[in-house]
Formats: sequence, structure tokens, C-alpha cells
Amino acid sequence: MNILKPTKLKCIVFNQLRHTWTFLLFICDFLAQIYRTPRITDHQEQLANHYNNNNNNNNDLIMEQDMPEEEVGQPEEALPQQQDNAELVGRFNAIQAAVELMDAASDLDEEEEEEDDDVDVDYGDTDSESEFEEMYSDDWTSSSDELDESKELSKSVLNVFLSPEQQQAQAASQPPLYTFQPLRLVKCQYRDKHLPGGFPLARSGHRIIASNSHLYSLGGYNPRSALSAARHDRCLLFQELWSYNFATRTWRLELNAGNAANMPVELASNALTIHNNVLISHGGTGYPFGVSCSNDCYVYRTASAGATPGVDRLQVKGDLPTAQYGPGIVIHNNFLYTIGGTTGFEYTCDVYRLDLRTGIWENVYISRPEMRDDPEGRYRHEVVYDGKHIFVLGGGTSHSVYDLQRIPAYNLKANCWDYFETYPDQRAADADDGNRGYPKPRKCFSCVQHQSSTGDIEAFITGGLQGDFSTYFSDIWKLNLRTKHWYRIETAILPRPLYFHSAAHADNGCMYVFGGIEYMEKEMRRRNDLYKMWMTVPKLSEMCWDAITYYNDNLDLYDRKTLLGAGIPKRFAERLPPQRRRRLDMSQPDPSMLISLYSNPKRARSTTQ
Repeated sequence: MNILKPTKLKCIVFNQLRHTWTFLLFICDFLAQIYRTPRITDHQEQLANHYNNNNNNNNDLIMEQDMPEEEVGQPEEALPQQQDNAELVGRFNAIQAAVELMDAASDLDEEEEEEDDDVDVDYGDTDSESEFEEMYSDDWTSSSDELDESKELSKSVLNVFLSPEQQQAQAASQPPLYTFQPLRLVKCQYRDKHLPGGFPLARSGHRIIASNSHLYSLGGYNPRSALSAARHDRCLLFQELWSYNFATRTWRLELNAGNAANMPVELASNALTIHNNVLISHGGTGYPFGVSCSNDCYVYRTASAGATPGVDRLQVKGDLPTAQYGPGIVIHNNFLYTIGGTTGFEYTCDVYRLDLRTGIWENVYISRPEMRDDPEGRYRHEVVYDGKHIFVLGGGTSHSVYDLQRIPAYNLKANCWDYFETYPDQRAADADDGNRGYPKPRKCFSCVQHQSSTGDIEAFITGGLQGDFSTYFSDIWKLNLRTKHWYRIETAILPRPLYFHSAAHADNGCMYVFGGIEYMEKEMRRRNDLYKMWMTVPKLSEMCWDAITYYNDNLDLYDRKTLLGAGIPKRFAERLPPQRRRRLDMSQPDPSMLISLYSNPKRARSTTQ
């Protein structure tokens, strides 16, 4: 038999075992499995079990077809010898399973060492990469960690002998294996970590912006919540600012009418940006839409950013823009530029700028499309910026939309409008469908921009609708601002058409899409779903951090000293919210957290009052 041939037996090489404790524990488990192997007393039963195991287990080494033909049909007096062979086979099967597992671990270590020797890649962040190398190096590992590693290896060896049902139950309790997938839309699961009122309700017309650690959502509208707010004499729009921590996947209500006296009420279709880690909003409309509009700028301070929570309205002067909603804003050289918008009746594409150092508004350019080649007035467009031009993408009026093929761009230096012809994605062209490879004209979509590894500025647009309110989009497109080339993202698409949503990007190249109105055949429903998509392959340290937080979403339970001692680099540890205390009763809200005033009335009360 093959199992009895010495050349077929695997050898355990002692120098492949990394630690003495690993070897000792392996020997103990090895002997324990041999001792537990049942001895066969009944010839017929053991032989039957032996053949059944061969039929059900692909890892057994002796198969019926491997046996000589004369052994398959031999008489009953040959059973004692087969019984001895079956017993020996059972023992060696247990031995081989454990040895192969150890060999696989050793081979994996050798492959990792070979890859470390062969790969020499500069990711542009040597300090952070070296910190992660220290985190995983053998020199850094202490003796206690060696013992923990040995225990884990011993546990994996024992798992080999679990029944299939036990292995399935154990696998079900573990999260799916982490995989990094760029240009894939993934839904962020956060609801099971919150109580009612602990996360934003479904909304549309809001705006979001992101830092390297948090996502911020300001304002928005939901008719159901508006009815409840009207009964309690509150603002009919969501008068609140939420933050979402990427590492812990938790929402936090930062500001509302209960703790911020200057909270604006024009919180639908405004514009939101971040500058020096401070949030700035401009414009917007109250409810009913268009009846009351704003041209104010507000600054928001949040606890998540390490500041004292509060809202301040900027004191400005000069030639102020028209109060309107749906504009686009960009910050360039300490100037806040605002382009376009509507009062609800008139649409413009005028350019104003605010000097953030002096608080003085300036009228930069008044568009006159009836007199010269200026872009027509619009709202709910999106703007992207490459340092020289502010590109205006899409947008429209109450009955029309503008295309994304010929794009107007405001020239910051020459103070004029330029136009750029873009190039289609030939893969997306479909003559039968009338698609020429460009994204279709749209408004009320989302857009983010980021800088690729080659230095090119790329804009990603998502969803939207056309002016007839009968065509809605779930597609995602990318525009390279240097080559002016459109690309349709074939690997990512929204689950359903979406509009009046908002998107933002973190500094690491990840895009987030939140909220909006979801179009379905029989109804339209506002959502509070959050999606993420990596727009590029980030630095290796960012991928490692993404994997760590995927498996550990409770790192805020540990103090900074513990995290740094575990090898987490300081710049990543600082992305976590302040350490929270462990609570025994998770069914009750944390008394230190604000609760949304727009949630269940029984729970919707401010804990600061």
C-alpha cells in the first residue's frame, strides 16, 4: 500500500518550526490525536467504515480503485489483515492531516520571506510603511506573542478534526475574508451598531463632505419627518450635522438645534466644503423650497475634529451673491468661489468669490448667454477643479438638463469661460441605444474628484436624473481632466437609480455615497444607505488599515497607548474617535450622545437639556 512506502511519508523538518513552543504544542496535539484514534475490534464494522470514509473523504490515501483486483473480491478470511491495515490507515490519516497543515504554514512563511526579498517597491510613504513593517516583524514579537501564536496554531491543528457541521458553524461566526476590490461599490453596514435615533434618517437634498477620518452629513429633507417636525414646531428640514467614523463605522450627532443656537434653517441643496479641517456651507433653501433662500456662509466646529462644538455665521461685506440654492463651490488660494444656483424662479451661472481672510465678497463674472458664449443658468450641477479651471458638469433647470460632452470651465487666471470637448468611452457606445459613449445629460447627481497616482485629476459622477423626471440613472462614470476622456465604470453600479443624493471622498482615494431618492417602478423612496468605492489603489498602509478596521470595528475601546503599543501608527490611531467606555446595557442610549430630534418621539430628546 502507498501509505506504507517510506518514500511517501512526509518528514517534519525541525528548522521549519519557527518556535520551540510551537513544536512542543504540535507534538502534544499529535500524540493526543493518535491516542484518540479508536481501535478496531469488529472486523466487519471497521472494514465497512473504512470504505465509507474512502467514499466520503477525498483526502484519504487508499481508494478502492487503487487496490488490486484480487483484493476487492477476496474472501472473508483475509479480513484480519485488512483490519490491521485499516487501523494503521486511520492513524496515518490523522498524522498526515496535521503534518500537511504544518507544512502549509511553513511553506507560506517561506513564500512570504521570498516575496519580501524579491519585492522592492517605493510607495511614497516610507515612514508609515516602516511602522507597519515593525508591527509584523519577528524582531518586534515578544515571548508572550510567541505563546499566543503557538496557541492559535494549536487551535488550527485541532480544527482539522472537527466535523463538517462544526467547521461550518465556526465559519459562519467569522466575517467573510477581507479582499481589497477597487472600483467596486460596497454597502457599509452600520445599523446593527446603533439604537433608534443614533444614526441619520432617510433624506434627500443633503450634502456630505469627508476628512481623512470622518464623513459629515448636513441637512436634508424627508416629508415624513417634516410632518412630525411641524407638530412639534421644529424646522421642517433636518437641522443637524452628523459625523461617521470610517474606522468604527459609527454615526455621531455633532450639532443640532439643541446644542447650536446659530444652526441655519436653509439646509436643502446648499453647498458644503472643508477647509483647514473646518466645515463651511454656503447657500441653500428652506421649506417650502425656493420661498426662503440663503447667501450666508456658516462655519461648523465639531467634537470629532477636536474643537468645541458650535456654529458661526461668517460676518461678511462687499458685493454679495444672490440668495439661492443648488450652487457649486470651490476653495482656491483662500478664496471661496461660488458658481450658479437658483432662487426657485431664475437660474444663473454667475461667479462670485469670498476672501476668507477679510470676509469680503466680490462679483467676479456675470454670465450673459444671450449676449456672448457664456454657459446658461443652472442648479444642482457639480464643479471640479484642477488649479487652473473650475469645470461645471451637468446641472439644469426645472425642465431641462445640460450635456456632459462639451464642458464649460471658468478660467481662474483669465477671468473668462473656456469650453472643452470631451472624448467618449468607445466600450460604452451603443448605436442601437443611441449611446455615443458619453454619460447622458443629467442633474441632481453626485460628483467627487481625486488625484491619481500619475498626478491626473479625475472626477467620478454617480446617478442623477433628466429634466423630464422620467429617466433616472444608476451608472458611475470617470472623467480625466487632463485627457478629457470619459470612462464608464463597468465593475460598479448603484443597486437602483438614485438622485438628490450626495457623495464625498476621503484623502485616501475612497468615495462615499449617502442618502438620496431611490427610484423604483412603483414608488420613489428616500434612503439612508451608505456606499463606498475605492477610486484607485491607495498606499499599502491604507489598505492595511482598511483590513484592520474591517476585522476590528471596536478599536475606540482602547486607549492610544495600547494601540500604539500594538503597532498601530500614530497617524492612523488619531483617526479613531475618543476612547469610549464599555457599557453593560447596550439596549439604552449612551447618555453622552445626542439623539436626533426627528426620530421616534419617545427617544427623540436632546440629552443636553
